[in-house]
Amino acid sequence: MTILSRVVLSAGPRHQVAAFSTLLSSSSPRAQRHAPSSRSSSSSALPYTRRPPSVFVPATRLYASTTTTTPPTTTTSTSEPARIKVRDILIKGDDSLLGQKVTIKGWVRTLRSQKAFSFIEVNDGSTLGGLQIVADAEKVPGYEAAIAGIHTGAAIGVVGTIKESPGKGQKYEISAESVEVIGGCDPETYPLQKKRHTLEFLRGIAHLRPRTNTLAAVSRVRSSLAFATHKFFQEQGFYYLQSPIITASDCEGAGEMFRVTTLSDKVSKIPRKKEDSDAIDYTQDFFGAPAFLTVSGQLSGEAYACALGDVYTFGPTFRAENSQTTRHLAEFNMIEPEMAFADLRDNMANAEAYVKAIVGHVLKECGEDLAFFEKFYDKTLVGRLNTVGCKGGREGGGGGGWKGVGVLFGGGGGGVWGFWENFFKKVWGGGGNGGG
Repeated sequence: MTILSRVVLSAGPRHQVAAFSTLLSSSSPRAQRHAPSSRSSSSSALPYTRRPPSVFVPATRLYASTTTTTPPTTTTSTSEPARIKVRDILIKGDDSLLGQKVTIKGWVRTLRSQKAFSFIEVNDGSTLGGLQIVADAEKVPGYEAAIAGIHTGAAIGVVGTIKESPGKGQKYEISAESVEVIGGCDPETYPLQKKRHTLEFLRGIAHLRPRTNTLAAVSRVRSSLAFATHKFFQEQGFYYLQSPIITASDCEGAGEMFRVTTLSDKVSKIPRKKEDSDAIDYTQDFFGAPAFLTVSGQLSGEAYACALGDVYTFGPTFRAENSQTTRHLAEFNMIEPEMAFADLRDNMANAEAYVKAIVGHVLKECGEDLAFFEKFYDKTLVGRLNTVGCKGGREGGGGGGWKGVGVLFGGGGGGVWGFWENFFKKVWGGGGNGGG
């Protein structure tokens, strides 16, 4: 008998909740073989090896890397050096960058302008902090006109040389040779300034709030977690399944679903069944039957697991539960692995290895953003993550790893997910009307 194992971890504010379920058959030889009574206590110390890791090849970058000896020329200009991200200078860079001529493009955070020179802080979204640009009136052509068009929020392009910064707080800066205003910004109407805005205020300017430190950091962390999720399952031999978003199935059978229809929004034009005038005739709808936004990719995952072996879904999920709590959102992303020929122990090992992998990845790649969260939102955040990502291995006959994971998923407002629960309540206002 085929045995399916399921792990559910949501990537939105629902991700405080981890649900692990399994379908086991007592008649299955594998289930009997892995029954608790037939295992010694020391067997739980075995590492998780669902599939041998494969070689992961990162995508080719379309901009200059810090490891590039001779940056390739861009397609926009034969004389303009390749664009480099601020992150590659401030976080990944080293002294080998000194003296290199590069192009920086981003949005102005601050400007201190004088007649002879100006200091411009530019952020391109790749890092929390901005990069300082030093524009000298004697070196930058059209200096006065360029500086006059620069205000907080403006998009600019800068060509210059990387130099060691004599100031505090930043190791490198750019000595500008040219400054171009790509998109101006009216300082009288631009609402974001160099100060800490409340999350309530930012909800009123949703199109600009990704430029703030908080929302930008959240986006980078979520992106890193999504990448780590795909990397983990792909290296374990899982296949990524794009399960349908529009479905006729109520997968979990609990809660309300969002209906998808092309029928008229005028009551008088909605078709009715001949045998029941109070019932809508969905045979005249687009799909010929009632259709909804999916609440889970589980059913598709189970079907494909019975053919491909190990699959996982990772996509948007919708719940029409009008519950005003941080554990209920109208839209969120959910990860659902489905494993054939697996039992409860395989399920637990997969979940534990997954949590450790993504926590370790985000600690490595998003240290600056996590430090920001720790400073302004949770003073013990990084310490708890380190407990899971670095010290959460199975120790002493099993259970050591789950103690670390328990720190992560601590309920009642505790644990790392407790931090996210409270955080997203502030950012999105919580509740079922918030969105994912």
